[in-house]
Order: sequence, then structure tokens, then C-alpha cells
Amino acid sequence: MKAVIAALAVLAAESGSDAGTAKDASRVRITVRAIAATGGAEWTDPKLAPIAPNLAEFAKDFRWRNFRLLSEDTFDLAYQSAAQMELPGSRSVQVTPRQLSPDGRIKVHLELLGEHPSHARKLHTDYSIQRGGTIFVGGLRLDPAKPDAGTLLVAITQGAE
Repeated sequence: MKAVIAALAVLAAESGSDAGTAKDASRVRITVRAIAATGGAEWTDPKLAPIAPNLAEFAKDFRWRNFRLLSEDTFDLAYQSAAQMELPGSRSVQVTPRQLSPDGRIKVHLELLGEHPSHARKLHTDYSIQRGGTIFVGGLRLDPAKPDAGTLLVAITQGAE
């Protein structure tokens, strides 16, 4: 069964104008979070506090109300340098900062790779993330073998919270 990817590029609540600035104009800090999203009782993992307002705004438009952090990694990347993070279900996400616009937005190339060993590309696109902003990408089952386990939500945040 071919999974349908819903690219939910939601630029959630804007942080302050200076939030998340890179240490140096040639590098950018990107935090990637793998989140289990379900439609159960409303609850947000306390470890997701840095993006809790973004998740609350996001939840207004989608059926998920329960968010649990599965893994998190922060990368300090040079432009055009990729970072990869393993995701549940033998999948992975790769992010590559492409360029910085004059208004501080970062253009990020994102690839969501399917299960090992084939690692078929499930999503391959570019997003623009505002300073301190977060985008969400979701749609894959958390566990392909367990349809009721929930949905895998990947949060990409520019800059340090």
C-alpha cells in the first residue's frame, strides 16, 4: 500500500523578529523533531514546550490533539550541507539549508525517505522557514505495521528556541 504524504507546511506562530538568528551568516541552526500525533485526548508532551504554541495553532486545522516527542536533534549547518535524522519505522529525514533571504527566511530542502533497505523518496521539496519559525510535515503512519498507532509528524524549526 502506497502511503500518502500530506505535506503540511504550516508556518506556525511567529516568534520575535530576532529569535533564532544564526551564529554566523554562513551557518544556520535547525532542530528536527519526530512526533507521534494521535486524535486522542488533548495532551502535549512537556518536552515539546519550545514549540507548544506552534502545535496548538497547528491542531486547530487538523484532527490530531495528542503530541508525544519521539526523538529530537539539533544541527548547526553550513548552507548546502545536509543533515539526516533517523525516524521511526526505519525511515529518515534529510534537511539541507539552501539560502538565506534578506528578510531572514531560510530556504530548506527536505527529503523524507521511506523504509530501509530501499529508502524510497516519499517527499522531496523545498520550504521557506521564518526566523524562529516551525513547519510541520506529516501523513505517514507512525508504524507501517500498525495502522492505529498514529501519524508521524516531523517538525523543522529554524534557530534556537
